[in-house]
Amino acid sequence: MRGVRTRVLTLAAAIALLCAGVAQARAIQLTGTAYEFNNTKVLLGGATIRVAEFPRLHATVRRDGSYDLAVPDRATVTPYITKAGYHTIYLQTFRTAGADLQRVNFQTPTEGVYRGLAALLDVPLDANGQLIDCAIVSTFSTRNVRDLSFRQFTAYGAHGVAGATAFSSPLLPPAVYFNEQVIPDPAQKSSSVDGGVVWTRVPAGVYTIRASDPNTRFASFVASCQPGRVVNANPPWGLHELGKAMTARVSARWSASGVELNSLRVGKLPSRANTQLSCTGRGCPFGRRSLGALHFPLRFGAGDTVDLLITAHAYDGKLVRWRLRAGHLPKALTRCVPLGTTQAQARC
Repeated sequence: MRGVRTRVLTLAAAIALLCAGVAQARAIQLTGTAYEFNNTKVLLGGATIRVAEFPRLHATVRRDGSYDLAVPDRATVTPYITKAGYHTIYLQTFRTAGADLQRVNFQTPTEGVYRGLAALLDVPLDANGQLIDCAIVSTFSTRNVRDLSFRQFTAYGAHGVAGATAFSSPLLPPAVYFNEQVIPDPAQKSSSVDGGVVWTRVPAGVYTIRASDPNTRFASFVASCQPGRVVNANPPWGLHELGKAMTARVSARWSASGVELNSLRVGKLPSRANTQLSCTGRGCPFGRRSLGALHFPLRFGAGDTVDLLITAHAYDGKLVRWRLRAGHLPKALTRCVPLGTTQAQARC
C-alpha cells in the first residue's frame, strides 16, 4: 500500500508541475509606466500594481516608473495601482487574447488632488474619503500617441481630440468634459483638446464606454465599477482614436514548386513605413529581415510559414501570411494588426 501511495503522490506531483507549466505558458505580459496625474515628470517608483480578479498577482514599479506583470491569458483583468500618498486608481477591464498588452499606463492623482477634483465635481465621499459610488474617467486621445514610447508620449504634449462625445451601455447620465485648462466643466458639451471625460456617481456594474465623432473613430472600453472605485481608462488605451487604414498593396510571385519566392513588391506605402519578412519552420533561410535587405529568389521549405508585416506610425498594420506546401502555389492570407497592438485579426 505504501508503494501505491508513493506512486500516487509522485503522479500527483507530476500533474501539478505539468499544470503549472501550462499555466505559465499561457500567461501574457502587462507592461507600462506609472506617473503622477497631470505631472508626467513624477514617476511612481515603489508603487504596487495588482489585478482585481487575481489578488495574488502583483508587481513593484521600478524607479523609472515602468512595471512588468504576468497575467493569465484568455482572462478578464482589471489592473490597479496603490502607493502611499496617492489615490488608488483602477484601469479599464481587459480581456487577454494571446498577445502582450503594452503601454498600459497609470496616471495617478495625489490624495490632495483627488479630494480637490471630488469637491469640484460635487462628488460625495464617505468618512474615509472614498467615493460612495464609482467614477469613470477617460481621454479621447489622438492616434499619434498610440504607438509611442513613454518618453515620446510625454514629449508629444497635448494629445486630446476635440469635438467628440461619449456614452455608455447600460446608459448613464451625460458625462462631464474637461476644458482646455484641464478642469471638468459642466458647460463643455463635447471634448476639448485636453480630451478628458468623466462620469461621477456611477452605480456598481460593468459598463461599455463608446465614443461618437463625425470625423473619426474611437475604440470602446469596459469599466468595472464598484463603490469607492475610480476607473481611469487613460492613454494610449481608453477612448483612443483608431489607426488609419493601411494603404500598402502587396504582390508576390512564387514558383510552381510552392516553396520559392521569386519576387515580392509592396506599393502605396505610408511615409516611413517598416516592412519585415519573417519565416518559421525547418526550411527557413532566416528568421526575420527587413524587405530592403532581401535578395531574390528565396527558397523556403515545405511546411514553413512566411509572414510579411507592414507597419507605419498612426496606421493599422498589415500582415500577409503564406503557408507553404510543396507543389502548390501559396495563397496569401491577409490580416489587420490594430495600431498599438501586436495581435493580428480579421479586421480592425
